[in-house]
Amino acid sequence: MKRTCLMFIGAFLGLTTMVKAQSITVTGTVTDESSTPVFGVNIVQKNSTNGVVSDFDGNYAISINDPDATLVFSFLGFKSVEVKLEGRTQLDLVMQEDASALDEVVVIGYGTSTRRDLTGSVSSIRIEDSPIANIANVNALEAMKGKVTGLNIGNVTSAGGQPSIQVRGQNSLSAGNAPLLVVDGLIYEGGFSSINTNDIASIDVLKDASAAAVYGSRSANGVIIITTKRGKTATPQINLSAYNGIQTWTNKPDMMNPEQALTFRQDVYKSGGATGGDLDLQRILNQKEYQAYQEGHYIDWFDEVTRQASIQSLQLSISGATDNVNYYLSGNVLDQTGIVVGDDFKKQSVLLKLDTDVTSWLKVGASLNADIRDYSGRSANLYTATYISPFGYKHVQEPGFEHWLERYPGAVTTWSNPLLGTELYDLEKRYNYRGTAFAEIQLPWINGLKYRFNYSANRYHSESERFTDEKYYVNTLKIEELNNPGKYLKNANGYKNNATSDSYLFNNILSYNTSIAGVHNISATLMSERQQRINQHSNLSASDFEEVGSTALGVHALELGNNEKRNVNTGYGKLNQLAYLFRVNYNYNNKYHGTFSYRRDGYSGFAPGNKFGDFKALGLGWTISEESFLKNKIDFIDHLKLRLSYGENGNPSVGSYGTLPRVGNSSYVFGSETVNTAYQSSLANAGLKWEQTNATNLGLDFSILRDRVSGSVEVYDSKTTNLLMTRRLPIMTGYGSILANIGEINNKGLEVNLTTVNIKNQDFSWETTFTYWKNKNKIVSLYGIDADGDGVEDDDLGNRWFIGKSLGAIYDYTFDGIVQTEDVEYQEAYGARPGDVKFKDISGPDGVPDGKITTDDRSIIGYSKPNFTLNMSNTLNYKNFNLYFNFNYIDGGNNHYLAGNRKGLMGALVPNASKWLNLPYWTPERPSNKYPRPDYNNPYGYGFYQSHSFIRLQDLTIGYTFDKKLIEKANISNLKIYASGKNLLTISDWIGWDPESATQIGEYSLPGLSSFTLGLDVTF
Repeated sequence: MKRTCLMFIGAFLGLTTMVKAQSITVTGTVTDESSTPVFGVNIVQKNSTNGVVSDFDGNYAISINDPDATLVFSFLGFKSVEVKLEGRTQLDLVMQEDASALDEVVVIGYGTSTRRDLTGSVSSIRIEDSPIANIANVNALEAMKGKVTGLNIGNVTSAGGQPSIQVRGQNSLSAGNAPLLVVDGLIYEGGFSSINTNDIASIDVLKDASAAAVYGSRSANGVIIITTKRGKTATPQINLSAYNGIQTWTNKPDMMNPEQALTFRQDVYKSGGATGGDLDLQRILNQKEYQAYQEGHYIDWFDEVTRQASIQSLQLSISGATDNVNYYLSGNVLDQTGIVVGDDFKKQSVLLKLDTDVTSWLKVGASLNADIRDYSGRSANLYTATYISPFGYKHVQEPGFEHWLERYPGAVTTWSNPLLGTELYDLEKRYNYRGTAFAEIQLPWINGLKYRFNYSANRYHSESERFTDEKYYVNTLKIEELNNPGKYLKNANGYKNNATSDSYLFNNILSYNTSIAGVHNISATLMSERQQRINQHSNLSASDFEEVGSTALGVHALELGNNEKRNVNTGYGKLNQLAYLFRVNYNYNNKYHGTFSYRRDGYSGFAPGNKFGDFKALGLGWTISEESFLKNKIDFIDHLKLRLSYGENGNPSVGSYGTLPRVGNSSYVFGSETVNTAYQSSLANAGLKWEQTNATNLGLDFSILRDRVSGSVEVYDSKTTNLLMTRRLPIMTGYGSILANIGEINNKGLEVNLTTVNIKNQDFSWETTFTYWKNKNKIVSLYGIDADGDGVEDDDLGNRWFIGKSLGAIYDYTFDGIVQTEDVEYQEAYGARPGDVKFKDISGPDGVPDGKITTDDRSIIGYSKPNFTLNMSNTLNYKNFNLYFNFNYIDGGNNHYLAGNRKGLMGALVPNASKWLNLPYWTPERPSNKYPRPDYNNPYGYGFYQSHSFIRLQDLTIGYTFDKKLIEKANISNLKIYASGKNLLTISDWIGWDPESATQIGEYSLPGLSSFTLGLDVTF
């Protein structure tokens, strides 16, 4: 036994000695290209968890059990390197900087550039293969929200809705403020709603005048360039992407319950002087309401008109790329219902892209895309649902008619059933078709010289139909009308509207790129472009179908309506535009950069002499980190670049015939006949010309600590002159106004973008991005009129435009609380009663308080525009898991971001309202200094302003990508599942539907949407 034990011990010691003999220690030093030690490099044995980190001197030591193992060296800001040991125990490594961020290709209009060569302000968003792609963004604008400084994108409040958008403030008072949209290099007429977000690869935003000036008259409000997906691999890839989810309110107001609604109504009567028996329920409720109350029949109309909505999307694509051919084909089906009954949206889209290298010098390509958007259906009436009595009946109570909606649920004829309109016929569809083609020739006799021809054709068509039959007008409280709805055939009506817009665009681009001595890099572009758009519409309407006796055919037989109540209206418009562009880019040794562009635009809508406009831009850049006094001497600075640019942009916005006199039509009775007439309804103005925006931008780009911290800071100053505005005319001219070029607006702003890589190792990474922007605008001039002779140009009180002040000024009385019972002195002085709003007496006819509340007491009390916007996004990856979340904050400090909220702060705004928000309005027994008495009639028309500042968890997605070893047997190359949400949390003091859109309760507009979805992305 002893001998056996000794044998086992000897064998164990021998095995241990053999293992130790195979284990080796590898040491070395890691440096950069300047021989500087690199601290924090991850050195990991490939396909294992065995790893170490280099020390402050770049040294490392790692124990390896395989002399032929492979070591992986990785560190932020450097290219990852794999080295096979091949028995070595000493391994020093020089790591090369990874300039991929600086070498990122950015679309700049009629060409591309690397980020290191930019002199203007361009922001980019990568959608493809990013967490953003897993979020249910129905509109392309939603994917950009909060991710680009200076880009203000509003909230979506309806199924298939498009949010508002504005780049770097408001540049015009009455002309358009929307940016130009470019898709795959060509101006796009279809609009953001027609783009399938699942097809988007990246988005570039040209924000400053220098970057956008290549689009001249189209770019005063910035340019958004969308690039769609392409094939990637030689093997065809089939991708299936789908998600399904639910939607609900972002902010559901707390409304009164039935008992609170009764108390509210009694308090209204009390405030009006009612006492004793006059406050009995039989007195304050009508007979039908009281019957419903006695039966315990309560209706929560919010529950009746809203629902837990759904959203679902299915996308299938096939793509591939060989040495000579690249193709991408996709189809998408989207179905979205809003939270309000009747708010529905469906969309189908198809995209086909194909390009091929025919020869070494010729490349051709084409694309086709089409989409159909269906908005058919009428939404339930939220206004009525907010205020209608909870005591009543949703459906008719008469036997045999129980399937009819009760027109007046509480027998109050001022409040009809909020669902009544949802049963009517309503069709609204929009179609967009676009085809493009290009040919690109590498001219062989001059190296770097290239010619490209682009062509696109676009057709947009919309059709809307609506029919209201006789049943809609039946008073369902009367049995005789239920039995004879034909009584209202004379009220039946309908219409059919059709509109088309056909456009084409082609351009010729000649570009040249060369490098002299490896340090002088030059690229030049010449471009000519022509565009035409033709708009046509036809509107048919009819009413009164009493003579024919039926509306069975509805909108499809409008010709059956009364001859005298049928109308036809048609229209036609044609617009031509052309442009010429010259642009040159230069950089010296990646250190000094310059860009100059000159564009001349023609616009047929202007009169001769003003049809053409010239727009110039100049940009300069200095990469300070490439200077000898900084490079390789200050280790923590990786990249530092200063940019300065100036540019000119235009905004026509007069339409096809805005400079011509308009023709109106009328009629008069001559004898027994009606005679149609035509007359000149407006004056011409052949002197109209472009609105022009001149802007300067100063930017600083930086990257430090091996790209662990990077970002940019920008300031800009823009001036828009020759504003297109309607100017009033003396009445003796026979015309009330004329369109003219007058006025000036100034915009200034600060933008900060900061990205930090908090953690990055083999298994885990965490990146945070902050964006901050603030815009301040000012009206410099309006009409140039000084009517009161005080030497100062007059303001426009009607439009709330004030010289030297920001747009969005709120001009009203100053709120000073609520008049209390003990405020006897104020009541006597100003004729107020307890529960009224108290206003400050700040002025009078002589400019001093006069003991009266008059229009002289109005002043600028705030502004509707935000103070600043702040966004924070985080991306975390742990092995196969990824998490992305994004918080958005809009600040209303310094009396900014105010909005009128009469319906949310004043219970008696709507006459005969039967209920309101569950808020503590003023009563003698429960005084309030915020909410007036329930029957306050607001004699001064005060706006009841409230800040709608908010912080919101805008985007959230968590996903898991399956290991390829688990799925490759099923011929699946990639499989990812995810859950995502939009607007899941909103914190705000706003009282209403949604703080971002500042919608009040009882608005006809719809509330904001919050969504949660589960999704799948699989590639074969």
